Amino acid sequence: MTLAPDTEDRIARHWAERLDCSPAVFSESGVTVVDTATEGTIRLVRRSDALVVAAPADLQAALVEAADTLSDADLPATEAVTRALADSDTGVDAVHGPYFLGYVDEASFSPVDTDARLLVGADRDAFERLRERVPGEEWARASPVFRPGQTAGLFVDGELAAVATLTHLPFPDVGVVVDPEHRGRGYGRAVVSTITKTAFDVDRNAVVRYRTRESAPASVALARSLGYERWAISAVLVTDQTP
Repeated sequence: MTLAPDTEDRIARHWAERLDCSPAVFSESGVTVVDTATEGTIRLVRRSDALVVAAPADLQAALVEAADTLSDADLPATEAVTRALADSDTGVDAVHGPYFLGYVDEASFSPVDTDARLLVGADRDAFERLRERVPGEEWARASPVFRPGQTAGLFVDGELAAVATLTHLPFPDVGVVVDPEHRGRGYGRAVVSTITKTAFDVDRNAVVRYRTRESAPASVALARSLGYERWAISAVLVTDQTP
C-alpha cells in the first residue's frame, strides 16, 4: 500500500518547515534554493523531479545558476556542486549520504510475526552487552537508546541480537542495530516491525521515518518490506571555504 494523501501532505509540510520553503515545491519539477539553518553545509533533498537545496546565502546565486546541472545530478551531487562553487573558493570537505528517507503510516504498515518484544528495566545489561559487540560507528549512526517500553529487542540464546528504538512523536525516527554475528536472519526486520507497531499503538496518526544509506540495499529492503515508502533522498555536503 502507498502512503495516504494526508500523510504525504504532512511529510511535505514537515520538510518545508525544516527547510523554510513552501510544501508545494516537493510536488513540482526543478530546483529550489533556500537558506540553510546550519552554516558550512549544503543540504539537498530530492523528491521525484523536485530538488530543494539549502545553502548559505553567499553560495545561493551560484547554485541557482547551476540549477539545470544540479537537477540532472544523482545525489549527493558532489561534482555538480563543486563545479558550481568553483569561483567562490568553496569546496566540499565531507559528504554525508545519500540517504533513503522512508515513511510509513498505519494504513501502509505491513507488520511481521516475530518474537521481538519491548524491553524492560531488567534488560539494561543485555542492551549494554550488545553495544559492546556492535562497531562504534554503526552504533552512533543508529543511536539506539535504552528506554523500557519504547525499545524493541530480540533475544537469541539469552542475548540481545537486535534492538530498535524511536525518537519522539509525531515524526519518530527508527534507530536499529543488529549484532554482527546475527545479521542476515531477519532480526533487524523483526525489531523494526515491533517498534513501528508500538508507535501506532501510542498514536494511530503517527508517521514513522526510517533513514538509512542508499548504499545499504539490505537496510532499504528491510524498510520497504514493512511498508516504508521512499519519500525522498537526502544528502549533506560540508563545505570548506578558502580564506
